[in-house]
Amino acid sequence: MSAADRSAKSSASWLDLARVQLARSVDGASLATFRICFGLVMVWHMLKYFQVNGGITEIERVFASPSLHFTYPWFHWVQPWPQPWLTVHFAVVSVAALLVALGLFYRTACVTLFLGYTYIFLLEAALYNNHYYLISLLSFVLIFMPATRCWSLDNLLRRKFSKQPSPPTAQPGAIPFWPIFLLRFQLFLVYFYGGIAKLNGDWLTGEPLYAPGNMLYDFFDSSIGLPESLKPIHLCLFLAWGGLFYDLSIGFLLLWGRTRWLALAATALFHLHNHFIFPIGIFPAMALSSTLIFFAPDWPRQLWSWVCRPHWNFTAHASTEAARPANSAPRLTMGVTIALAAFVLWQATWPLRHFVIEGDANWTEEGQDFAWRMMLRAKAAGHLTCRVVDPAIHTVNAKGRPVIQWEACPDGTPKAIHIAIDSHQFNWSHHPGLTITHEPIVGHRLIYNPSNIHTDRQEAIDAGRFKIQEQWNKTFNRSPKIEPTISLAEAVRMIRERFQQRADQLKLSAEARDEFLRQLTAMEQEDESHQQPAAGSEPRRVQLVNSLQRLYQSPLADIVRPVIRRIEPFVLQGAPTSSQPLLVIVDPALSASSDAEADLLELSAGEPYIVWTDFSRMRPDDYRRLPQHFVTFDDRQLHMVWNHFREIEPYQLEKAAVRPWMIHQYAQKVGQRWQAETGRRGEVHVESYVMMNYTVPQMLLDPEVDLTAVPLRNFSHNRWILPRNHRRLGIANQPAPTNLRR
Repeated sequence: MSAADRSAKSSASWLDLARVQLARSVDGASLATFRICFGLVMVWHMLKYFQVNGGITEIERVFASPSLHFTYPWFHWVQPWPQPWLTVHFAVVSVAALLVALGLFYRTACVTLFLGYTYIFLLEAALYNNHYYLISLLSFVLIFMPATRCWSLDNLLRRKFSKQPSPPTAQPGAIPFWPIFLLRFQLFLVYFYGGIAKLNGDWLTGEPLYAPGNMLYDFFDSSIGLPESLKPIHLCLFLAWGGLFYDLSIGFLLLWGRTRWLALAATALFHLHNHFIFPIGIFPAMALSSTLIFFAPDWPRQLWSWVCRPHWNFTAHASTEAARPANSAPRLTMGVTIALAAFVLWQATWPLRHFVIEGDANWTEEGQDFAWRMMLRAKAAGHLTCRVVDPAIHTVNAKGRPVIQWEACPDGTPKAIHIAIDSHQFNWSHHPGLTITHEPIVGHRLIYNPSNIHTDRQEAIDAGRFKIQEQWNKTFNRSPKIEPTISLAEAVRMIRERFQQRADQLKLSAEARDEFLRQLTAMEQEDESHQQPAAGSEPRRVQLVNSLQRLYQSPLADIVRPVIRRIEPFVLQGAPTSSQPLLVIVDPALSASSDAEADLLELSAGEPYIVWTDFSRMRPDDYRRLPQHFVTFDDRQLHMVWNHFREIEPYQLEKAAVRPWMIHQYAQKVGQRWQAETGRRGEVHVESYVMMNYTVPQMLLDPEVDLTAVPLRNFSHNRWILPRNHRRLGIANQPAPTNLRR
């Protein structure tokens, strides 16, 4: 016999052995338990979407309300049903999950669960999570598995109403081994490939886990106390290396009978920790219950026998596999064998595609999804700007200066230029007269700065009021309300005094009054801490502004709003108070007018009016008060900015701003919108500053590239993604925050 013949015979023998092993009869109790647990976890998962928050369900907030959705490549055609059919869809999927758990109408329920949930999964790519992908895979393979042989209503009804008795040789609850193998393989792959993905320089430093490490440090230090020599980064290193060893080893420990109980305990501890540290929803419950598939197929019967036997006398349950001669053992059909091999090959190779794509997948996101690359990076965008370049509106005047052809702008573009400033460096002495600002909470404000020729403050205020009144009478034939600006501390005191004066007139419960006063006290404390020049003052400033906004939108808005609108310009963005006697102009007719744009142009004699704006210290809510597209002056250039905050929800922006392929998809949509509104093709350029794993923030994309003109390559590197730098901020060397020390 030749070597080739021997090799072919050996391969055939190996294939026959595999087919025999996969077809051998085992107890179906373990698979039935998996089906029940998976179905119940899915019911829990789906019911979360029906929770009401702020008067609307998660279905409405996440899927029905957004004006646009990010979609996966090749699945742009998947769009939400109109309401109420979208809610009906979620209800149908919930019922299907319950039927899977009960084992009733199992095959139909499984198909419905797979198609219905995968549709939900494909609706919004910004919500991508590895365990959502795993749910789709598990619900798919369950369609073909005999998971109702044990503990199912289908089986109960079949035995009750079937007129054909079971064959005497049939073993109750027996199934072939291949479903157990396939589920074990899939779960093994999730963990093992998750461990391989952690074998990178960033992860091994522990710095990607600095936020959860700090959380644990705070918990342990406040509860048991920690030595001075222990720093947060030490806990980060423990989490990083512990997670690496867990992911790489847990599959093997679960497969080996002697270490299986140890592996189960480690899995319980691992997922319990993740449940409290990371926002990963149902995954800990699903992963822990799925781990039981690694135990013997008859483990539920053994457990029940052990519980029910007197004196806890445990004996193993007899195997359901009947003794057969080797040559008469059943073999898996060739069709099922090929299907299994194809699924295994796909799952074993597809997650590794990032190895053949140039660049760091954590940075480029190329090959990052559908690859079990879990919790690998701390990635955040500090700045994202989308600009449209259209030669029809960007021109140069006779003096060689850039100008905007306003008549060529799309409808809704205000004839205004937002000049980007650093509010902390803004000098009011250089800006006498009328000024328009855009600020947090209040949006546009009209500020008047009297001339510096007045040495007396009250004299300057009186002269300013006279000039404003004169200009308003001449332009609009009406009188505005004119008040001097106040400090933030003065604003809080005024709000408290007005509230106490009207407390008896307000129809508020005692709880509502206490809550309002509590918010004022908290705001005073935040203001005091904000005045202290220290690291971390920016988050405190945001907290302060958020507190003010809650008051601004509270039922007591009629008390709060007039006061907040008098706060000195840019103070809410951390700027120091001005020594100038500034005046705030409040014109209710101007604010309520649908033609406020025309009134502002009248004040500027028909020329584009200037709005001074500190974009670097604006929150998303502040951007949403701006129009969909507006003009800015920055870096000595005029830019047409497309305001993505008006159509991208916060939960979408958090993911989309750091994923190049999502930015590319959005830029394509902006280009299409621009052409639809103007009839002209516009270039779309995006600037996105991103920090990953506490390295120096940098540009993610080449801002010179027109993203509407370059394709998105899904299986090779996109050159418009800039290379990543590896210059670290040195967060590992930071001492523990003093507020964490006991």
